[in-house]
Amino acid sequence: MHKLILFIILALALLAGVAQVRTAGAGFAEVDIVVPMSNNAGPLSTEDVRRIFVGEKSSWGGGKHITVLMLAPGQPERAVILREVFKMSESDYTKYFLQAAFTGRVQAAPKDLSSAEQMKARLAANPNAIGYLRKENVDDSVRVLLRLR
Repeated sequence: MHKLILFIILALALLAGVAQVRTAGAGFAEVDIVVPMSNNAGPLSTEDVRRIFVGEKSSWGGGKHITVLMLAPGQPERAVILREVFKMSESDYTKYFLQAAFTGRVQAAPKDLSSAEQMKARLAANPNAIGYLRKENVDDSVRVLLRLR
């Protein structure tokens, strides 16, 4: 009898966890790679975005230095970017930029921001910046270069 009760409790806990994961992921069906409206960069491929975000491409066509902006760890949008663009876990991302900065491949890791509002404010302040937002946070202050679904 005790085993049956324990089994039922474990099954319910597992189902609740699966439901929570599905609910959390459902609201983030699209994350858009964005630049300020004043940046005239054209549409980018996922590979172009990856090269920019990992520091392999550090300037726009006109020679202006690209500033990469990221949301802080724990943000669902960041998880999408790490998975779809970087193809890394959070710990792999940290290790990559520590090693890249140490060896001189990059000057610094991307800047971490705490919210979509802060992301839009930083994008507005720097015409050479690139970042990302959930589709519902995109407005006329930014231009979408790539949609990640």
